[in-house]
Amino acid sequence: MQRFEDLPVWQAARELVKGVYRAARSQKLRQDRGLVDQMTRAAVSITSNIAEGHERGSRAQYVEFCFIAKESTGELRSRIIHAHDVGLLDEKAFRWLHDKVEDVSRQLAGHVKHPVETAGTIRGMSYTRSSDRNRVHWEDVLEEYGLRRLGDGRYASAGQEAPGLEESQDEKM
Repeated sequence: MQRFEDLPVWQAARELVKGVYRAARSQKLRQDRGLVDQMTRAAVSITSNIAEGHERGSRAQYVEFCFIAKESTGELRSRIIHAHDVGLLDEKAFRWLHDKVEDVSRQLAGHVKHPVETAGTIRGMSYTRSSDRNRVHWEDVLEEYGLRRLGDGRYASAGQEAPGLEESQDEKM
């Protein structure tokens, strides 16, 4: 079985964490401790969720944790943009971090869309037939894991209510 440390996506996310911590040591960025804390937490969340999903032992759980890690890339990317916009992050650091977080996000998207092809050595994968591993399609993956696409493009568990579908105050009257 492949260790999570050997996954290219985890290695790229690890480099991202190091870059965020390097940037956090800059005099300008240290001025906003709250932003630094949020950026480092989001970065560490990415590697942690990849590792936890890998160790869970099933494709469904790995995909679920890759979704969470991918969400953290969006959070981190947003905070990097904000730090740059307000002058706390110089252009060179911004570009490196932004490019790296986008790379990690793309890799995670691949793991979510094609878990069999990209994560074939994850524990639990050995229990599937090779013919099954070669013909998994994105929508089949969603259905298999009990996920569905929401109207806004996000994904939720089949039993989870889509946000914004509650009755409005006008409809209740």
